[in-house]
Amino acid sequence: MKRSYVIQRILYAVFIFFVVLTLNFFIPRIGVHDPAERYYPPQGGMSTIEYEIIKQFTREQYGFDVSAFQQYVRYLQGLLRLDLGTSLRSGSPKVTALIAQRLPWTLVLSVSTLVISLFAGLLFGTVAAWKRGRWQDTLLLNASTVSVALPSFFIALMLSFYLGFRLELFPAYTNPNMVAQFDWSWDAIRMVFTNAALPIMSMSLGGIIGYSQITRNSVIAVTNEDYVVTARAKGLPQATVLYKHVLRNALLPLATSIGMNIGGLIGGAIIIEQVFNWQGMGTLFLEANSTKDYPLMMGIMLFLSAFAILANLVTELLYVILDPRVTVGDKR
Repeated sequence: MKRSYVIQRILYAVFIFFVVLTLNFFIPRIGVHDPAERYYPPQGGMSTIEYEIIKQFTREQYGFDVSAFQQYVRYLQGLLRLDLGTSLRSGSPKVTALIAQRLPWTLVLSVSTLVISLFAGLLFGTVAAWKRGRWQDTLLLNASTVSVALPSFFIALMLSFYLGFRLELFPAYTNPNMVAQFDWSWDAIRMVFTNAALPIMSMSLGGIIGYSQITRNSVIAVTNEDYVVTARAKGLPQATVLYKHVLRNALLPLATSIGMNIGGLIGGAIIIEQVFNWQGMGTLFLEANSTKDYPLMMGIMLFLSAFAILANLVTELLYVILDPRVTVGDKR
């Protein structure tokens, strides 16, 4: 991989991040005459002059006393210090502190979902491709058709109803004391994974079917290549042909899909977190949206955007490493 290509992709990712940053800052302010208006106290018995003083103090307190461009410059200066601003919540906590508090709980769901979906999808997709036309293949195709028609929140509600309320195998809603009581003891860890079981199931089902479908199609395409036919003609064992010749070359499309999905891992659990009352990034964003907490909303969206851009950048660079045949510009 040429250094110029790496620099080009990094600069492009930085440009995209800057565009997202700018839109993320100005869009919430479009059509808003006075962003601080919602934070003004009731006038009550104050005179007009006294109330104007209170309003000006409120604008200064929340940083709305200058133009939008000056606010933007301040925001950029804060980002250079890795400061996403101060939340409008009681106590004025830092946005970075709130994100750091909720991020690990979203990663519990996201990372577990990725590992389970990838392992099961790779296994099932390979079997379906190797048994093409048999019941394993038919089952995958039918499951893929059904999964497209079933949104993740519907699956979550069904699992919550049957496995949570009816059979009581897992908690239908997350224990509200789970976060506060977590202390890395075995009981606390067991409580986390017990409460996370249904959310992970809800998110993994679609991922398993999706990765299975990609693996199946890729394995079938590679199976028809000349080097696979030659390996079979040499009398190599089926397991050797499958794992050494087929899977190694069939994993490239899967690597691309993983990279694209990683970008949406953190933000993709918003609905599932809401269904099960899981205290992660998705729930935090909805709380910020309901309270019109601009700094917190912007901080979360910027963090999710940066994560997605970084994931796509890493995927592009790794794909060229995994497959040197990929064309880079007009050269190979």
